[in-house]
Amino acid sequence: MVKNILMFADPGVDDAIAIMYAVLHPNINVVGIVSGYGNVEVETTTRNILALLNMLEVDIPVYGGANQPASDVYVEFYPEVHGTEGLGKFEPEGLGYQLTNFTDLYAVFDKHEDVSIVDIGRNTGLMIAYMLGKQKMEKAKECYLMGGAFLVPGNVTPAAEANFYADPVASKFVFENIKSHVFPLDATGKALVTPEMIGYLADWSPFERIREPLREMFTYYAEVYQTFIPGIDGALIHDLLPMMFLTDPDMLTMVEREIFIETSTGPARGASIADFRPNYGITPDDLEEEYPKHLIAMDIDYERFYYLFMNVFMNLPVNG
Repeated sequence: MVKNILMFADPGVDDAIAIMYAVLHPNINVVGIVSGYGNVEVETTTRNILALLNMLEVDIPVYGGANQPASDVYVEFYPEVHGTEGLGKFEPEGLGYQLTNFTDLYAVFDKHEDVSIVDIGRNTGLMIAYMLGKQKMEKAKECYLMGGAFLVPGNVTPAAEANFYADPVASKFVFENIKSHVFPLDATGKALVTPEMIGYLADWSPFERIREPLREMFTYYAEVYQTFIPGIDGALIHDLLPMMFLTDPDMLTMVEREIFIETSTGPARGASIADFRPNYGITPDDLEEEYPKHLIAMDIDYERFYYLFMNVFMNLPVNG
């Protein structure tokens, strides 16, 4: 069955690879993409999305999203991680664009059935979409989020992952209002793509237009990763996991918990909290509480991850 998805993204190298994966997957239909600030400015992420869609030769509506967080007016970008233009060594040139109005995104729920939300960036745009059009957004079949760190350290601070750290007020709103599948660093920290994988695709993928851009983006990203995790054989492509779960939910180990986001301005800002004590759910007090709302990915089947990644980019069967 084909999965219809409305994406929120801020490319960013891992976002870009996830967008390419989703567009190329035969069982995923991307019905729209909402750009937003994040890894780079919203103007650049919008340009990057359109460059990717042009490269993939697909016509998908792009909606201009949030340019700053709801939590505060300061926006921190990460050009040292994703490159000045957000796509590593790949720099799109000469691409003009005209945005579709943000509120036009609600039309996807009228045009398509069973649309799911996939947010692989900051949660600001998703929060705004819900606040401005709650009745439309509640038509979404499911919601998938990349973000958080529960039993592992964060990546921008010891406590927080980048997406939740950037706008914890928005993340808190999302978890209080939208039942979600969450893909934190606990699981995405195992989503390793190696230079050998990218090298093979850059040489042999039948999608010739993506070969060199894929190599250029990944090469830069993998070099940066050596400063984060010395000796790592490649880079972690965090944003792939929500896309893979759409069609292959059995490849991830999920647990169900309530999720709380720390919104303070101190060292715990953006921390994601869930109850992982061994006696969770079996004490009388727990049984009286509301049933846990969110599914959290804790582990992956790496062999399946490798198989899906390579086969999608090689245009090979993805079943079995």
